Amino acid sequence: MRNILRSSLFGDKGYRWPVLLVGAVIVLLGCQAREVPLSPGAATFKQEVKSCLDNLAVTLMEPVSKQDLAGIKAALEKVESPAVKLCRLCPFEIGVLNPSGETLAAYPSGDGKQKNFSNYEVVIKAINSKKIKQQQLFLQDGAKLYLICAPLSREGALIGLVAIAINSEDAAKKWGFKEKEFLALDLNN
Repeated sequence: MRNILRSSLFGDKGYRWPVLLVGAVIVLLGCQAREVPLSPGAATFKQEVKSCLDNLAVTLMEPVSKQDLAGIKAALEKVESPAVKLCRLCPFEIGVLNPSGETLAAYPSGDGKQKNFSNYEVVIKAINSKKIKQQQLFLQDGAKLYLICAPLSREGALIGLVAIAINSEDAAKKWGFKEKEFLALDLNN
């Protein structure tokens, strides 16, 4: 009985089954989705955004942790030139939010009214995951914005968020990438 079972499952020499198993593993590993390489423009955009967010995080950490509105506004003005370098030719806005998604400050200064973005999907995802998230948004006039929301954390606790909004058409002109590529970027590595 043992020889019949062995010959029907493994063949006469008993080596077919391991060969089939190894072959199946190779096929499965070879068929995994590979990360699509970034276009040069998207790679440059990612590098510039990460650099800008790093500069903002360092500058904003202390005033945001203290909820010091004057200090946050001063910090935003201090990092104005690196942020402008990010998108010299396109309109952008930087917002600093509290851990609930309410605006603490914005650059350039808006209408001065505190806004609540806690119901925006990208803000919710950034708060819950404590990772950088991005999304496209549509304005009332139909224009698209690219919104990047980065958490500010101290000792594992979320103390606030930094959001950068960039006009999608202007970003496409400057960096030469499309919406699909923007949405697929992983800004956390």
